[in-house]
Parts: sequence; C-alpha cells; structure tokens
Amino acid sequence: MSDLHLQIKNFKNISSCDIELPLDRGLYAIVGENGCGKSTIMQAMSLLVKPSSHKSFRKFDFTDDSTIDIEIDRTEDHWIVSETGWTTTTTTHGSRIQCQRYHGFYEGSIFYGSRFYDYNLVDTFLSKSDFTSLIRLADDFVINTLSYILHGDKRHYKDLYKIKTKEVAEKNRFKGIPYFLKCGEHYISQYNMSSGESMLISLIDFINNLTERNRYLSQKPLLFLIDEAELALHPAAIHRLIELFNNLIKRVNMVVVFSTHSTEIINKIKPENIFMIENKNGIVSTVNLCYPNYAIRELYVPNGYDFIILVEDDLAKAVVERLIRTNNICTSRLWYVVPSGDWAQTLKLQNDIQKSNLLGVGKRVVGILDGDIQDDGNAKAKELNISLFSYLPIKSVEKYLRKKLITDVDSTFIKLIGDKYFTQRALTDILADYQTNYDVTKDKSGKKLYKMLCANLLNVGISKEQFIQYLCEDICMHEDFTSFIATLSRLLS
Repeated sequence: MSDLHLQIKNFKNISSCDIELPLDRGLYAIVGENGCGKSTIMQAMSLLVKPSSHKSFRKFDFTDDSTIDIEIDRTEDHWIVSETGWTTTTTTHGSRIQCQRYHGFYEGSIFYGSRFYDYNLVDTFLSKSDFTSLIRLADDFVINTLSYILHGDKRHYKDLYKIKTKEVAEKNRFKGIPYFLKCGEHYISQYNMSSGESMLISLIDFINNLTERNRYLSQKPLLFLIDEAELALHPAAIHRLIELFNNLIKRVNMVVVFSTHSTEIINKIKPENIFMIENKNGIVSTVNLCYPNYAIRELYVPNGYDFIILVEDDLAKAVVERLIRTNNICTSRLWYVVPSGDWAQTLKLQNDIQKSNLLGVGKRVVGILDGDIQDDGNAKAKELNISLFSYLPIKSVEKYLRKKLITDVDSTFIKLIGDKYFTQRALTDILADYQTNYDVTKDKSGKKLYKMLCANLLNVGISKEQFIQYLCEDICMHEDFTSFIATLSRLLS
C-alpha cells in the first residue's frame, strides 16, 4: 500500500497544492470545475512516468521559485526551475532517496498529447519508395481492442499496420513507433487520424508491449494518466475503455488515473477513488470520499420518490436504511438513501436540490450528517437556510473505527468484530502493526487504519462492501439509536 504525496508551488494556476493519492491497483478520477488545476496536477504526476514531460511546461506557466515535490514511501523527487529549465535534485531527509520511475503512460489531453511528437516526420516516411517493406500488420490485440472500444466489433481496423522494428523507427528519427491505417491503395498515419484513434493506438500499443507480448514482473504498478479522455472519445467508447481497464486490473498491477468531467467515467469509479479538486485563489484542496452524486451534481435515481435522504457515506446509508426498515419508519411513502460525501458536500447538495426543485412538487430532501461535526454543521445549515437535517450518533466508518479501536479503546467492540471477521490474523496484531508503522496522530481521518483493516479482510474473502454491511449490523446492536429514530420519524413524516 503506497501513497503519492504531491506538493506544487506556483505552477500555472496553482500557487499551493498539497495532496495525497493512493497508488493501489484500481481506477481513480480527479474531478472538479474547469480551471481548478486538474490538468496541472496530471502534468506534475507525469514526471513519475516520463521525466522529460517537463519540456512541455511553457515558460509563462511557472516562475523562478516554482517547485514540484513528489514523495512515495521513503523516496522523493524535488523539481525546481534552473537556468536551463526544470531539473530534479536528490534531497536529504534521513534515508530518503530519489524516486524510482514508474512504467506508465501519460496522455496530456488532445492539445498536448504524445501523438504530436513524430507528426512532422510521417509525410516523409510515407513517401519512401520502400515504405510498405518497412511496416507490418499490427498485433491482433491492438487491432481487436481498438476496434472493440471505438466501434464495438473486433475487426474494424483489420488493415492497421505499424513500423516493423524499433531500429527502423530510430533510423527514420521517430521517437515512437507510429501506426498506419491502410485505406484502399493509400495509408494514413495515426497522427492524421482522429484524436480518439491516435490516443487509443498509443495506449493500446503500450499495454500490448507490457502485458501481452511480455509479462510485466515489477512489483510497482503500471501507472496510466489520462487527461480528459471525453474530449477525444464518445460515451460508448469510454464505457468500453473502462471495461478494458477493469479486465486488465484483475490480472495486472495497474493504477489508472483519469482527469475528467465525464459522467460515464465518474459513475464507474468507487467514491473512495474519486478526488474532487477545489481551487480558491490558487490554493488547492481535495475532497475525498467524493460520490458521483456530488461530483457531477446529478442524482442517479428516478424522480419518483417522496423522500431523498442524503447521507455522507456507505456506512451511514446502510445504518439509515436498516433503521427505517426495522422501525417501520416512512410507511406508505417511497424513499431513497443517497451517499453524497462529507458533511459540507451533503448540505451543499441538499441546498442545490432544494433551489432547483429537482424532485418536484410535494417531495422533500432530508440531510443526515455524521455525529462529529454538529457545530460546523449547524452553522452551515443556518447559512444555507436548511432545516430538514439531523445527525447520526456515530462518525464516519473510518473515524468510528479509529475511535473504537485506537483513541477510545472499546475492548468489547474489539472482541466483537475481531472474533467475527479477523479469523486469519488477530485484530490486535493488526492494530499493533498500525501503531508501529504509522504516525497515529496524523491519521485523524482514520483512512490509513481503515485501508489496513480492509486489506486484511480481503485475505479472508470479505470485501469492503460486505464489511460495511456487517459493521452496520454490529453498530446497530452496539450503539443507542433511540433518540435518532424519533428524529428520523419526525423528518420523514
């Protein structure tokens, strides 16, 4: 379990940025409004997979004191501006060493993508008299995958070719190994194809070389950074691209990060893997968990409910649903519980729905917040003129577990969940490791603890989603919800 700690100072529209992103196998999304700094963050991250990408940084995007710091585990890169441009230095922090590079792919949007590197050379290459002897038919994986993603079949690009060898490409001064599509009696290069075709060809070629033609053996994940794929791909193609990555992730250690506005992408990524970027006068912060409902300000539920109940996370959703059903609250009415993110996101989404009258006449939206932020929550609700809201008597799943297991140790609760779920390795041993390996005072959100617990549960076949459902039952038996049930009954009457 590794985390990427990224700090940016005075680069493009970011004056200060300090964020952490996990580098665990899976799909991730960086979301946010136009101009918030998503692409800038992706450019900074690209230095991990392609250090030379700093050459695309334009002079008016940075100043003499601009810096980019990338830290992973005990390795660190410190990028600064010198007289000749950007350069990285090895810093001395105890036993820290310079970051090792990751195998990966960076597509920096349709404006700054890798497809333009060899653009000026292809016409000369195509005009060679022996051109056809210098190319070969593309591998089946590339043809089939490209065809399926863009057109839903397997042979649409059956006449796709590429330069025969790396030696031929280098002899003709190409930095990459371009592809060519035969159309009748002539050929067009990938750089003269559509943005979506060109980007996907480069991406699929990279995947083919590392996972199909050769077995990727490194312990480090493959790192894919794809900026604004929706500008080049139609929704059906995006859906099939996500399908490709999900299938690859099952057998290859792969981290895929999208910077995106696409509902097709966002709605297919787990809330804990969605990071919303907020930029206030150049100061960047992130929101995580970030549910699709908040990220794109849309509810993915039919408009036929009498009550929409907004909660912060999946544990709150499970608890509220159980309490409504077991106590016969909201009978003869249709209701739906929607996780929305942290307390501020939940109130903001509730306000947006109320103002837009999204649910229609006679229907109501109710907010249920976790029980650890009442002062802040009351102040924000007053500011937004929200009255239909209340608080659970518990915190978020991460904070609840941190309190019960670490800060206010509840030995009864530890024994309860330890005996039920942690049957391969004792929960007490896991907690001892956590306290040894992490600075507990810095993990105030409890996310690192929760991550460690879920990793151990997965070893005994319990998924994160299953654990939340099980934990909901334990909490409802272990905690007193009497007062909250009465409040919920009033709100939903």
